Amino acid sequence: MKKPLTVFQKILLSLITIMLLIMFSDLLLQYFFDISLSCGELIIPLAVVGLISLYVFFPRKKLFVLVLLYLITGFVLIFYNITKEGIVSSRRAISDSKYSIEVSRHGYSIIRYYDFAEKIVATKQSDAFFDPNSKTAIDPGYQVKILKETPDSLYIEINSQLHKLDHLKKRRLWEKD
Repeated sequence: MKKPLTVFQKILLSLITIMLLIMFSDLLLQYFFDISLSCGELIIPLAVVGLISLYVFFPRKKLFVLVLLYLITGFVLIFYNITKEGIVSSRRAISDSKYSIEVSRHGYSIIRYYDFAEKIVATKQSDAFFDPNSKTAIDPGYQVKILKETPDSLYIEINSQLHKLDHLKKRRLWEKD
């Protein structure tokens, strides 16, 4: 006859399950709507709770394997979140706004911050940030300023090697390209 789980063991399993569900829902939101939850802060709690759970559930082989699978899945989701934008990109906050810009060699995305999430509101292909003399091929000294914002458009000024005024059409909250 097996002993029932203690309250501490139930709490550990619940915490790991909740963290995994949050990360999985973040993955689905990113895939379908370009919305990313702010779950990067779950890396350290997942590791701590997971290691404690591995120690606590070591005598129970089935639960030990389940916790190990939870941890592996969680770290795979974290690795995917870290590398989804690509290795060669740069992100900066746009001053005096609720936006940031993520720059790659041949394009950029404008990201809006919400309380617990962020959304890519506009993406554009452009060589305004391209610098062939840089290791990353991105001009490190660029600055971006929002000139005007309307409900459906965003007007920005880009100061890099090319001084450029640009206009982007914003997506709605649940839209994706």
